[in-house]
Amino acid sequence: MSHYTSIKTKYTNPVILKKVINKLGHPYVEHNFNKNIEIPMHFSKTLKSKIYENSNDNYLSFELRDLSYNIITDSQSWTQKEKTNVFLKKIELNYGYSETIAQALELGFIRSKVLTTNKNNNRFIFQRYVETKR
Repeated sequence: MSHYTSIKTKYTNPVILKKVINKLGHPYVEHNFNKNIEIPMHFSKTLKSKIYENSNDNYLSFELRDLSYNIITDSQSWTQKEKTNVFLKKIELNYGYSETIAQALELGFIRSKVLTTNKNNNRFIFQRYVETKR
């Protein structure tokens, strides 16, 4: 059984990364043949329709290099360090969760139970049946 209290995440799967960004309710723009994912750091749902008019300022970007993404931000967004850190923590947790689930399912495991503990932590139980010949 594995237990994670903290996961250091390397972002390598663009499909899962974009899924997580959508899940968190943030719009994004893809550049350079989908190698860079830019997220405006306005944190307002009312700005979504006009958010890309000046997409080069106040942003956080995931840039694909050497098969994983580097995180880049402008100096204006970095001054909002608390909001940026909260956002990055949400990305990290959701990406780690989604990637773990996807890999387990790909390996033939089946999620059989989700248990919520009293600390708002979720515990996932996976099973995999392997037929053995005697």
